[in-house]
Amino acid sequence: MTASLPRFDQLLLQAAGTLVPAAQRDEWHRSWQAELWHKRHRTRTAASRRTFAIADLALGLLLDALWLRAEDWRRALRGTALLCLVSLGSMCALSALAALALHGSSSALAADVADQFRRFLFAAPLVVFVTFAVAPRRPVEHNSRGTGVRRLRRRLFFATKSALLLLLTFLLSTTCCEPLSHTFPNTADFLQVLVFVFFAVIGLRWTLDDQERRCKYCLRVLAAPARVGRPSHNLLEWNGTEMACARGHGRLSVPELETSWCRSSEWKSQGPHAQEIAV
Repeated sequence: MTASLPRFDQLLLQAAGTLVPAAQRDEWHRSWQAELWHKRHRTRTAASRRTFAIADLALGLLLDALWLRAEDWRRALRGTALLCLVSLGSMCALSALAALALHGSSSALAADVADQFRRFLFAAPLVVFVTFAVAPRRPVEHNSRGTGVRRLRRRLFFATKSALLLLLTFLLSTTCCEPLSHTFPNTADFLQVLVFVFFAVIGLRWTLDDQERRCKYCLRVLAAPARVGRPSHNLLEWNGTEMACARGHGRLSVPELETSWCRSSEWKSQGPHAQEIAV
């Protein structure tokens, strides 16, 4: 059927086909070949209407190829550590642009941020210390003798995520209090510290919770939470929630209540990676 199509249609299929994921390219190619051939060989349609239909079909063909590629990227990046860091970095960039718009110029923003950054360097370590001091225990891991590379990768991801979140909360507090800085400068400085501490504590607790609910091997967000045990037997048997890695690296068991014999979550490695993971 490809040979019977005009040269323009063949070039269009080849160009748009490069956007389609390889696993879906053959089926997509055959479907759109049939659509283009049908549009080109309808004898009862006027030439002007047929040309308009071909142009409309070409636009739909390109949009369909782009959608398939975007959907493939979405599935590949869903729940990954890279997506988390990119999202936090994008929010930091948007917050910086909002602060720049409020200050009016980059020089005014730099002068204001430099003055507030000294307070940030004093408040941030205190917030981090208090948050980690009251944080719950990290998961206990079974059947794992890990490599230092994966342990270092998890810690670097956690440190980068925490740093981006602290920077984001600092930019948000600066942006929120900027309208008051000209009329009530002292009040604005005091509120800026309070807003930063409030958002930083909430953000760091989310960071700890997010880190716990990620696979210890691939750092993807765990999926398929399921209740295990009977709530009426909290003191007699294990009761809580289990979440599994979508790629089969292991599962996390989170108890409903902390007891003397089950005081923290447990990570159990599975499959061929069971001997590669450690705290």
